Amino acid sequence: MNELQVFNQWKMWRGWTLEFLKELPEEKWDLIPEHYTNNIRWNAGHILVGWDHTVCNHFKLERMLPLQYHLLFPRGSSPSEWKDEPPNASKLMEQLEQQPAKLIEISKGKLDTQLEEPFLHMTTLGEMFLFHISHEAMHLSVINKINQSTKKASPLK
Repeated sequence: MNELQVFNQWKMWRGWTLEFLKELPEEKWDLIPEHYTNNIRWNAGHILVGWDHTVCNHFKLERMLPLQYHLLFPRGSSPSEWKDEPPNASKLMEQLEQQPAKLIEISKGKLDTQLEEPFLHMTTLGEMFLFHISHEAMHLSVINKINQSTKKASPLK
């Protein structure tokens, strides 16, 4: 696996995610359009949490994000269940900007390492990276669709 290509792909997709999110006013981040269970803020946080949880777990490191993020943004959760105030857009953007450099630094030269337990049938860190790049691209698409649907959305109460 060509490590540089994998890392560059992630940085490219993360750049597009950040570019898109920067264009959105924060008042749109909490709208949940009809037929959706999540909003833009949840998708941004979920992208962060997925990377943080799996990569830090692989290296047996403490998570880099606060525990609150892992409680607000896990798979299957929804803003309608939130009891705590989520991080604001600028905080999420800052963390989205910083995360790749941190996780790439600890992962350099190690993409071929075996996972202790398979992750969705994947067995190496590099395979997990490829999944997360695709996962991020999918969530960017969802963010775009939510943005397009927000004319019909009502704010989360």
